[in-house]
Amino acid sequence: MNFEENKKKITGNVNIVCDADLWKDLHELHKEFGINKSDILNNFINHFYSNKDDLIKVIAPIIEEQLQKRLNEVRKLQGKVKAVSSPPIKEVITQINRMTSGNSQGAEYQGSHIGTRKNPINLKRTNYSVEFTDQGISMLNGKRDTWVHDIVSKGLAIRFKKFGKVYYTRAKNSKVGKNTIRVKIGDTSEMTLQDARKAHAKNLDYIYTENKNPNKLFPNIKHTRNTKHAVKYDPASIEETKEDARDWKTFRTYTIDDLDTLGKILSEETGIIQNTLTKFKNKLSENLHQQCLDMFRDGMTIFDLRKRCFKLKDTNNPDSAPITYEMCIYRLTKAIYHFGTHEEKQSFNF
Repeated sequence: MNFEENKKKITGNVNIVCDADLWKDLHELHKEFGINKSDILNNFINHFYSNKDDLIKVIAPIIEEQLQKRLNEVRKLQGKVKAVSSPPIKEVITQINRMTSGNSQGAEYQGSHIGTRKNPINLKRTNYSVEFTDQGISMLNGKRDTWVHDIVSKGLAIRFKKFGKVYYTRAKNSKVGKNTIRVKIGDTSEMTLQDARKAHAKNLDYIYTENKNPNKLFPNIKHTRNTKHAVKYDPASIEETKEDARDWKTFRTYTIDDLDTLGKILSEETGIIQNTLTKFKNKLSENLHQQCLDMFRDGMTIFDLRKRCFKLKDTNNPDSAPITYEMCIYRLTKAIYHFGTHEEKQSFNF
């Protein structure tokens, strides 16, 4: 190529894979305005891109990770650090992408492993384990029902679904049962790795301190591996004891002035933690949560607050019954997590 050819501007095509949320938004815009998805993305890029420095800012975490790996390799040669037992994230990605079929158990089977708080599962019996990073997780892609485990927060795992990736807690406790416990934490696109690790730590505390399965907090949920074999689930009646039951009515006199006390009591509640990390169903749901928090800030007791809060489907029905005390407090704490002030969040260690 001569000098004149080097000066010519060269255009080209880049094929990219869009995640489920991005593809959905592109598709909705295309249906609404008739603009091609590629044109939408091209205009988006042109809006934010001006020169190579803009691209470097985006890939800076990847560059930093690569440089850190090179530095570690040099230090290994110098005998200053021990070799890392887990493969690099890119190697794990390559291995997963070569799989021809999903594997939800197989080599993941924990056998006679006795789980502990520090070692909830035996990583040697897992197919893929690596140190989770936000950048690395965004790069991961694999077949449905494939598992990847974190070597830092042991027991924290990612399971690939048909669309997207989901954080799970995986742990084994013989006092709870002979099978490995799997607790769904949340979608990787809806929460940060830091939040996932916090929720995972809470799950492990509940499993090994209380010797209980967090999934039992939601007895109406039935997990099935395949919808073809799904059966209608009628939960058995549960006889609650004073140790297990929580009388949510006891909080009915609480106001905004009692928020610190409420937070100290409920900050370890697994159900509340998991609920706060979920996305709002729609804009109406988001508004209902904000209204709940605003009324509470106005000095309303939880007793009065509950009478003014309704289920999402009953919002426009004046004759519908209000939500339960439990649902009211769940809604309030989720609103604090998303819209609360720094002081309000501190009450629940958010």
